[in-house]
Amino acid sequence: MAGRRWSRRSGPRHLGRGRSGIACRGLQCGAGESGRASGRAVRGLADAAVTTTVEVRPWRLATLAGMASYLDAGTIIAVSAALTHWRSTFGMSSWQVGFLSATLTVCIGIGAIVGGRIGDRHGRKRVYAADLMIYGFGLLWLVCAGHPAMLFVGVSIVGLAIGADVPAALALVGENAPVGSRGRLVTFTQFLWALGPLVVVLLELAGTPLGHQLPRAIFAHLLVLALLTWLLRRRMVESLRWRPSRSTPRELFTPTLRRGTLVILLFYATLTIGTNFYGSFGLYALEQIGGLGASGALAASLIPIPLIVLTVLAMLPAMDTSARRPLFMVGAVVQILSWLSLLVLPVHAATLIAALTAYGIGNTVAGEAHYKLWCQENFPTRVRSTAIGLSFGLARMASAATLVFIPSLLHRGFATLVALMVVLTIASAALGLAVRTRGASESIEDIDARLTP
Repeated sequence: MAGRRWSRRSGPRHLGRGRSGIACRGLQCGAGESGRASGRAVRGLADAAVTTTVEVRPWRLATLAGMASYLDAGTIIAVSAALTHWRSTFGMSSWQVGFLSATLTVCIGIGAIVGGRIGDRHGRKRVYAADLMIYGFGLLWLVCAGHPAMLFVGVSIVGLAIGADVPAALALVGENAPVGSRGRLVTFTQFLWALGPLVVVLLELAGTPLGHQLPRAIFAHLLVLALLTWLLRRRMVESLRWRPSRSTPRELFTPTLRRGTLVILLFYATLTIGTNFYGSFGLYALEQIGGLGASGALAASLIPIPLIVLTVLAMLPAMDTSARRPLFMVGAVVQILSWLSLLVLPVHAATLIAALTAYGIGNTVAGEAHYKLWCQENFPTRVRSTAIGLSFGLARMASAATLVFIPSLLHRGFATLVALMVVLTIASAALGLAVRTRGASESIEDIDARLTP
């Protein structure tokens, strides 16, 4: 969508309210007599007040803000891929490797909770204007690491910074999206989330000749992208709807918001735990149960990644229509059936690859993209970033805690872990269907009015 110039008064909360949720929708859309009249009225007010000229380009904004999702997923995969190299290069113990991985996940969670709160109290711009520089500083520790202690410092800084970026970035995209496009724009950030691992894996395959220097090259790629994104973000503006808020996290548990908070938090927690189990379990199952060699198992585990990227793109048109909920139901059924198939069919490499691929696609269709949209539609602007940060952060930390149990679950047998995945996918599907939403036709102003006591 081409950029339009808006004049926004620095005083009132907003100049008016309509279906678009913005008084100057006529300026944005540039069509219709009522739009032109509205535009003239806004320009008249702007001439008499202190104004700030703002250029709103929804897709550009979604791309730059959505880079938080790319860097989040890319960092997780890059650290996971680097663990083997680091272990042999620095002589790290299994305990150190496990603790390093857990440190990243926990720091992302802490960063999300803190960053979400800052985003509501001091503005989305306050977060995204600084955190990528901190993220880049953390990456420098990983690129230049010469001792395990440097890895722990770098991973901690990187996790805190990228975790802080996610809630503010998601709130910014949803709050600046035109009515009728919010679903596509927010889901586009999920496309970037899927793209991050794909690029990192391709770099991992292409950079094999680099040997133990490969992790440095991959983190350097993330550093360059982070700095480029930071430079381009300098022209981004504050959320058009945000105003300084004195709200507290306790507001999320008031009667108006409590149900949405708990249901969305539990949905995302079960989804994230299941996804992490899937990621940790996939390679093991392909090697130990499917009988594939290490290289064959790695190649097979890559099959779902490009399909997931294409699935997100295919979802975009439906996310602003009434088809969104049926789409979620289809994805939930695919997830459940993918694991049930491993309990009733003969288990070998082909069935494992098919089941893992189906789960990856189903998880995408009934997963995080819906969570991101529900956070826009179930929380008012004054606590939206806090709500995203709290649910995102707690889910990541819960996931890190449950990963401790994977070795013992694997020891109990293949069927035990598969049965657990069935339970998790059924739970996330039921919780997702319990989320209340009025769809993409509701403006941010309407959401704020509905959720304000």
